[in-house]
Amino acid sequence: MSIYYSRLSQILVAGLALQLSMSCKKASKSNQDSSAGPRQFAAADAIGFADVPELKAQTTAIRKDLAEQFCIHAYKLPMKSDFTAELAVLCTDKKPNETFADFDRHAALVGGQPRSIKLSLEHKADGYTSALFGTVYRVPIVPKWVRSAKIPYYMTGASEFSYLKRQGEVLDDLSDELGGDLQFGKWRLTYKADIQTPASSQFSNQLKTELNSFQVHGGNPDIGIGAEHLIDIENPDYRSYNTATVTIGNDDNTSSTLITIIRVEVKNNGFPETAGKVISDTATSQATHVRDGLIRELEAGNFRQ
Repeated sequence: MSIYYSRLSQILVAGLALQLSMSCKKASKSNQDSSAGPRQFAAADAIGFADVPELKAQTTAIRKDLAEQFCIHAYKLPMKSDFTAELAVLCTDKKPNETFADFDRHAALVGGQPRSIKLSLEHKADGYTSALFGTVYRVPIVPKWVRSAKIPYYMTGASEFSYLKRQGEVLDDLSDELGGDLQFGKWRLTYKADIQTPASSQFSNQLKTELNSFQVHGGNPDIGIGAEHLIDIENPDYRSYNTATVTIGNDDNTSSTLITIIRVEVKNNGFPETAGKVISDTATSQATHVRDGLIRELEAGNFRQ
């Protein structure tokens, strides 16, 4: 394994320790990430799959039949926004493509420390940065229990880097209003980022999103997707903000792989390289919040495996 991956453990710095008594430890495991204050992270250079030399040697774990079903049925879902670009990262002609397999392989390398992958990055002449990134990791929890977790609260967990502070909040849980189709969850979220530039200046941006979660195929609890899109469309900072998180079962039938595809077009305020770095680091930190939140719930006994 390369020196790069042997140093992954240095990329993500341990969060603030909880100072709770032994009687409160079990309850604390199910708390939101934001309840413990911002989690500290170290910035990392953006990488693509081409920068991972061991990638093709890794063994895949996602059930092939589920990957095939995902690429057929995800396109039929009543999405609340256009997720064609996100689905196209994983599926070509409604079949799993090589990028889908590469994310599967990458999960074997990152272990418990998700690391963002750059799929595309463009700095436009009009001052906006357009980016497509992805993350992946596995958890020892089957998909039907992943969907019951407090994922929106982990997604909005606060993160702090040397140059970036990002926090979020779940504004509304609208899941009780649903019924009649494959959708099982709906939430309104908000995020704010405060960014320090290399020129020692600062700028901030914020956005509001809606997260809708679906069972991808009726009667099949082993494939789910959470689709998040920008809802404040007059926002001057963002032209687009989509995340699509696929939860899918593995060959062992006891675990899941989670793949998140993130598509962002954001005003870079004259610092395009910084904007690209924010997107990459945010993808890593958010995936880490979600992955660790799921593990805490598992350890607290919240999933009946």
